[in-house]
Amino acid sequence: MTLSPAERQSALALLDALVPHGAGGLPDPRAAGALEAFERLVAGLPSPDRWLFRGLLRAFGVAPRLFLDGQGSRLRPRRLAAAALRSLACLAYYTRPATWPATGYDGPFLGRVAVDVLPVADEPVPTPGGRIAPGTVARGRDIDRDARVRADVVVVGTGAGGAAAAATLAEAGLDVLVLEAGPALGARDFTQREEEMLPLLFAERGLRSAGDGAIPVLQGRGLGGSTLHNTGLVWRAPPGILDRWRREHGLDAPDRELDSLFAEVEATLRATPIRQDEVNANNAAVRRGAEALGLRFRVPHHARVDCCGCGYCMIGCAYNRKQSALTTWLPRALRAGARVVAEAAAFALDPDRPRKRVLARLAGRDGRPGRRLLVAEAPIVVVAAGAIDTAALLLRSGLRGESGLVGRTLRLHPSPAVGAVFDDPVDGYRGVPHSVIVDGTAPFLETGRDGYLVLPVAAPPGLGSTLLPGAGPRHAEYMRRYRHLAAAVALVHDETCGRVRPGILDAARPRIDYWPDRHDLAAIRDAVRRIAELYLAAGAREVLLPFFGAPPVRARDGLAGLDAALAAARFEPFTLSLSSVHPQGTCPLGADRRRSVVSPVGEMHGHRGLFVADASVFPTSIGVPPQVTTMALAVRTARHIVARYGR
Repeated sequence: MTLSPAERQSALALLDALVPHGAGGLPDPRAAGALEAFERLVAGLPSPDRWLFRGLLRAFGVAPRLFLDGQGSRLRPRRLAAAALRSLACLAYYTRPATWPATGYDGPFLGRVAVDVLPVADEPVPTPGGRIAPGTVARGRDIDRDARVRADVVVVGTGAGGAAAAATLAEAGLDVLVLEAGPALGARDFTQREEEMLPLLFAERGLRSAGDGAIPVLQGRGLGGSTLHNTGLVWRAPPGILDRWRREHGLDAPDRELDSLFAEVEATLRATPIRQDEVNANNAAVRRGAEALGLRFRVPHHARVDCCGCGYCMIGCAYNRKQSALTTWLPRALRAGARVVAEAAAFALDPDRPRKRVLARLAGRDGRPGRRLLVAEAPIVVVAAGAIDTAALLLRSGLRGESGLVGRTLRLHPSPAVGAVFDDPVDGYRGVPHSVIVDGTAPFLETGRDGYLVLPVAAPPGLGSTLLPGAGPRHAEYMRRYRHLAAAVALVHDETCGRVRPGILDAARPRIDYWPDRHDLAAIRDAVRRIAELYLAAGAREVLLPFFGAPPVRARDGLAGLDAALAAARFEPFTLSLSSVHPQGTCPLGADRRRSVVSPVGEMHGHRGLFVADASVFPTSIGVPPQVTTMALAVRTARHIVARYGR
């Protein structure tokens, strides 16, 4: 038992405050098994977080009102504590099957709807015994002693950049060793249950955040990295962004070369246009609003094959229909003889020797980092652990870059979410996500600066409940109308520079400092107003703004009511709700060594043979979903390595 009797009583009181006495047909938290779910969530947290939440529960037991009203407080620590407890309580309660009938959610497809799992040639499946052999996947927990492995190239990370680089290098005949901190997952592991998949698929068990918890940052872990949880959008880097990168940062790739790389990536991902019949009601509402307001929108391409529309893209495709790095680039790397070690968390590297060293901590039997080490040696190292972990790894290794910019230019695409309630069911959690995107709000597509995209989003009830305003009867009322809720986010092209630093108590948990500057907050305000206007134009009954305590804007209130609500809103951490799924830019590329960390082909200035090949290298925010550009630049980096250092 993780919680003491007093802490369990506090947790029950917290759950009762969230859903008082089984409000309006929702089951009592005790009957729903929410307390047990809450305790399991706390038990799975890293030790520092576990003790923090237990301390918060004890404080809640003494002074519950400080927390129940805390998210509206002027004191930032009080807002943080209130938001953390509320989010955990929401996840514990609304992921319980007993709560689903009252919300109208019909639950996972698995075990209920028959959908074939598409086969994947050379699927990355762990081999028994922990052998690190060509064309195989070993797990850290199966390697029973310290290990030393030599290769031509070591690649750290298996997300969009790492997997694409590994496949390209291996197919060129190089001996490639790939290290992945997370587990070796596959369709067999994706259960469509939030409470199981969030801790498994996301860094820091889904609790990674910037600004001391103010902005959740969802970043993937496991074979395939963030491509396991992204929504499969296929979008090339905009011309305006590429022109800015060339003009201001010295990107030396002409359009002809990039177009060829983008086409190659799109072919690998089997990109296809989203059909009109795949546009669900959630996305159609935004399209109606855009048409009414005369705003440009598009139905984009996506990386799916015969999508069944289950809607669980963000917690892993159980049918291999989303074309992630796990089902495309990694099988290619294995076919070409690459060696892959999952559950091997790189924590330091030494680049200043002919054969560079990467030190990785192997997982113990429980899957958590253990004491056994893997030392990987190669003349070439490609770091592709994601913009946050790549910067943290370099900094832990004493590598700040010649410019000193490693970790100092973080962009996040900070995203406010706006909800809407419609008279007719929306069932936004089903169907192809992001099938309509409003881009008439994005000058950066042509100019390289300013603006945002509007993307409809949806989530299963646990995640969705954390985004809804309030607690108690008001929150419960929205959850009872869950089928009638639509939501969209703005993907803001940010100019704010945040910072990544190594963790203090836990080296595996980097510190992330970020809050939008005045310029970006103005863009966020404009985006919130625009999305609300879209929904009102589409016929929403009321609109829910992303500010704690903000009342809904009803259709009868009109734009005057919307403007009044925004005028009263506080654009402060924990009061304004933001999130991020696109960390980028912590090791910017450039020709000028004083203003960049890596060269235009990804080689770290001053460290021959050390490369970065993920979204870290973006010299500005890209403004659009980054996976295609990340893969294309990683392939370019890998081909440079082959041409310059290959056999």
